Amino acid sequence: MEHIDQRAFKSQRILLGVVMTFAILDHTRLFFHYWNTNPADLDHTTFSLFFTRFISHYFAPAVFFIAGIELFHWMSKRTKKQNVWQLFKLGSILILIEIFINNFLYTFDPYYRTIGVFIIGSLGLCLYCMAGLQYFNRKLILSIALTIIIAHHLLDSLQMKGDSLNAIFWYLLHQQKFIPQGQSLYIVNYTLLPWLGVLLLGYYFGFFCRSESSPIIRKKVLLYSGYTLIGLFFLLRGLNGYGESIPWKAGNSDLISILSFFNLTKYPASLDFIAITLGPIFLFLAYAENWKSRVANFFFTLGQIPLFIYLFSTLIIHLAAMIWLCFNGEPLQTMVITTASYGKDSPLLNYGYSLATVYILWIIFVLICYFMIKKLKPMNQDLL
Repeated sequence: MEHIDQRAFKSQRILLGVVMTFAILDHTRLFFHYWNTNPADLDHTTFSLFFTRFISHYFAPAVFFIAGIELFHWMSKRTKKQNVWQLFKLGSILILIEIFINNFLYTFDPYYRTIGVFIIGSLGLCLYCMAGLQYFNRKLILSIALTIIIAHHLLDSLQMKGDSLNAIFWYLLHQQKFIPQGQSLYIVNYTLLPWLGVLLLGYYFGFFCRSESSPIIRKKVLLYSGYTLIGLFFLLRGLNGYGESIPWKAGNSDLISILSFFNLTKYPASLDFIAITLGPIFLFLAYAENWKSRVANFFFTLGQIPLFIYLFSTLIIHLAAMIWLCFNGEPLQTMVITTASYGKDSPLLNYGYSLATVYILWIIFVLICYFMIKKLKPMNQDLL
């Protein structure tokens, strides 16, 4: 049985705490900023709005990578045969949480007219895949991970339509899709490719996080990988070719040109997207192992029970938005999110507050989550 090095564990929890605050910020923006605003619309966005959305991009790569690390140690406690059952069970639990809890927290719709596959559901699908991939050796798993991350763009031209079983399978594998069905909407945002590759990369790296592993070697691997990925991003993005489907263009100002350069595809995540998110994440993990401060302890606490806090924060943010609207004379059902919420007759079209308000509320929500964890004093700190 492999035991995780406590310094590595601490840095991973600090990272989860940091990116959790980014996710809370993005959800606060979603429910409190001007309704249905697109931060990536370079014709109408601002630097602060674009940045607010951009930093939230670090959440998913960090979660999938650390989930892979924890899977390595979690699976080492059992036989491969036992892992098959446990992975299918845990994967199914995550998918059920996605469908029945996470979707409801986003919409508050008791009729479930909007159902999406987001980060939790995608993690569940990845666990299904791990039931078979666990039989491969580490080097082959690394090869598969890198192939998925680097080569998945070769599938970009394959686009399907409709709601056949083949089409749905393809959407789950590699195509973002919105499928309207009457008053209902089905969404696939987090596809298996390339996120399975990121999880496998974490699984491979789990070997370096064992208690008997050298922290010096672990840090070297993280630093080398981190700087390489950042360099790869600037190289590929500068060439404006393979690695990103959205070309960057020189704008009317230097600021617009910079925003265009960093305007990347998340669904499905491009190679450029993964490089500029995983690169800094690796550097963060390399340096965070020796951090000892109140700030580090704060984020470590926030990262202790990430799945619960992710769901809890979505609940309180959405609930606060509903109550806020009610105080302003709108009925509670206005904040029950359906496809009509984005229509031309939606009362939410005139709803929303400045980014300054969003950031103030964000701090409040983060503190609520922090004190909730302190009160719970969680014993089980597993990500999955």
